Amino acid sequence: MSAIAGKPLDTRNSLLRSIVLGGMFIFIVQAIHMWIVYTLIQKTPFVVSWQFIASGVLGEAAFAGGMATALLGVFFHLIISFVIAAVFILAADRIPLLRRYAIAGSLLYGFGVFIVMNMIVTPLSAAPPLPAPTLPWLIEAVIEHILLVGLPLGIIVKRNADIEI
Repeated sequence: MSAIAGKPLDTRNSLLRSIVLGGMFIFIVQAIHMWIVYTLIQKTPFVVSWQFIASGVLGEAAFAGGMATALLGVFFHLIISFVIAAVFILAADRIPLLRRYAIAGSLLYGFGVFIVMNMIVTPLSAAPPLPAPTLPWLIEAVIEHILLVGLPLGIIVKRNADIEI
């Protein structure tokens, strides 16, 4: 029996609502972040940023696919955002200590997401390797994951802790 199926309907709805809210927030904020950092600052076309995400599955062919592979990258990023949100919110539902210290736990989780995505997921995917970032860009990427991925999830959990998600 799954963790969600064994809970009352109102609790399941609260968990699902929290996951959807967290996933959508992560997706939208990271899309804005990608546009500002990669398109405006680093002068990389926005479509290429989305194609890079699709290249995790398609490899180099993603960059020749035009708007279709960019939209596939958008879809992949949306799914990844929901998974990231679901892992933290479901963990907080099962671990009282994580619910009690949701903000501190979420900041560590954001850092963990950065490590997993950059040290495990991307290297094991079909995406072409990127050059090593400079120290300022590395610091920016870590802070971005801590504040824009982790912190919102902690706020969602903390907000719902009173209604016992």
